[in-house]
Amino acid sequence: MQKEEKVVVVLLFMALGSLFAASWALGDFDAPAESGEVPISIVAEGTVSSIETTSGGHLIIRLQSSSLPIFVSREGGAEDVSERVAKGDFIRARGEIAEYQGRRELSVSRAEDVEVLP
Repeated sequence: MQKEEKVVVVLLFMALGSLFAASWALGDFDAPAESGEVPISIVAEGTVSSIETTSGGHLIIRLQSSSLPIFVSREGGAEDVSERVAKGDFIRARGEIAEYQGRRELSVSRAEDVEVLP
C-alpha cells in the first residue's frame, strides 16, 4: 500500500469510530411516546377526502395525501371545525402525533389549528 492509501484507510476508520461513538452516546431517537418524551408536532396539508363526527362528538378528518387521520376532540372545537371544513376543501392542520387503539393519528388541540386554505 502507498502512503496515501494508508492515510485514507486510517481516516476512514477514524470516521467510522466517530459515528459509532456518537451513536452510542446519543442513544435511541425513536423512543415510544409513553416513555414521557416530548410529543412530536407536525403540520399536515391536503384535500379533505372525508369528514365524520363520532358518537362522542369528536371529529375525524382524512386527507387524500395522507393515511394519517386528523382527530379533533369535542373539547378542542370539533363542532367549530365541522362547520368550517367540508369534503374537497384544502386544509392545513397543526397537531401532535398521538396513538389511539394502536394506530397513529394527528391530534389537534384547538379549532384554530385547522385552517381552510384558498
